[in-house]
Amino acid sequence: MNNAGVSPLLSVGPFALLLLALPVVLLGEALNQRFTGLRRLHIPAAILGGLLVAIALLVAGEIRPGLVRLSGETKNVAWLWPVLPQWDLSEPRATGVERPLLILFFTCMGLNASLALARQGGRPLLLFFALASVLSVLQAVVGAGLARALGENPLLGVLAGTTSLMGGFGTVAGFAPEFTKAGLAGAPVIGVAAAAYGVIAGGIIAGILGGRLIPRHGDPVRDDARAVDSADPAGPRPGFIALVLRLVAMGRPVLLHLAILLLCMKAGAFLSGLLQARGLTFPVYMGALAVAAVTRSVHDSLGGRWLRTDCTDALGAVALTWLLAVVMVNLQLVQLSRAALPLIVLLAVQTVLMVAAARWVVFRLMGRDHEAAVMTAGLVGFGLGATSNALASMRELTARFGPAPRAFLIVPIVGAFLIDFTNALVTTLALNLLR
Repeated sequence: MNNAGVSPLLSVGPFALLLLALPVVLLGEALNQRFTGLRRLHIPAAILGGLLVAIALLVAGEIRPGLVRLSGETKNVAWLWPVLPQWDLSEPRATGVERPLLILFFTCMGLNASLALARQGGRPLLLFFALASVLSVLQAVVGAGLARALGENPLLGVLAGTTSLMGGFGTVAGFAPEFTKAGLAGAPVIGVAAAAYGVIAGGIIAGILGGRLIPRHGDPVRDDARAVDSADPAGPRPGFIALVLRLVAMGRPVLLHLAILLLCMKAGAFLSGLLQARGLTFPVYMGALAVAAVTRSVHDSLGGRWLRTDCTDALGAVALTWLLAVVMVNLQLVQLSRAALPLIVLLAVQTVLMVAAARWVVFRLMGRDHEAAVMTAGLVGFGLGATSNALASMRELTARFGPAPRAFLIVPIVGAFLIDFTNALVTTLALNLLR
């Protein structure tokens, strides 16, 4: 957030950023508790508090350029080692300090994925994936057409559409050089700005939309149905400190589950690295999720009883909340604040498209019930921002209205993995047709 050559008054390194994220979460929780109107919007505390801090940093940077420097990248091998496809302690490439938290969260979800629940995915999973894929194509087509109508390079519409929104920061990082080669100047900055907008919009709108759909169209939820479902990592959610204290109170089982999760993360890193070396698109967190899911399946098939869902749920909730706070604080909103008018118009139209399609098409086709409402919120979350945003908003909804185990099976598989194939294909096709 500082200009080149300007010495910052305050420099925040990656691990200081991790610590800063904790009071940010508490700030969001305090605001949700204090203001009933905010609580009814179902915005996750980490996103709410993180957005306010990011805005404050933006304002401070505008008042005095270079006042604060945030650095979220680290090469600390001790911290990153569980998610690296290596056994030695050689220095890795610079990676976001929040990466282990992201992978830990998805590993927790994999360890809770029982075969009985997986069989329930079936046709709803295929339908949800098809709907998300159609929306990815629409984002590209509408974006390119609108950009051309505005007198801009149609590739701007593609980059600010499906590549940045449905794809997220990772897809932007991978495709930005190709957009530059294809003739779109400033592609990296445009992509990051659009993705930053998506994280904010998706994190806020998903909870609002889901909160409106469930009371009107969802199934009535009895009080006893609000208990934590053994297949749903999203049961009633206490505050962040209460979650940490619950883990401490569990004692040894937490250490056992952490050890299992770390082993799954490490094995998943090698699995993802192997598949990536063969030219396949396979994110590291999907490797960890797959290994954890296999571990759970073997455990269940052998009649095991020592994997505790409540323990894994609590660990996953802490990781997700912490992760989101770090991402939100480190959004670098200055890039978004300086976005050109055509980009702002494109993002506004894409937001309307996503909300309208989710509300009037996806919700209805997925069944118009409680599960459909939670899945619709999830689609908006990752269709505009990121899968972690989607799941955080879904957790807010299920904490109030009751569990949605099928939604928590389908949304991560589609949002974190399957849609990446569609998105990469659509972006590649657009680059070849519009260059």
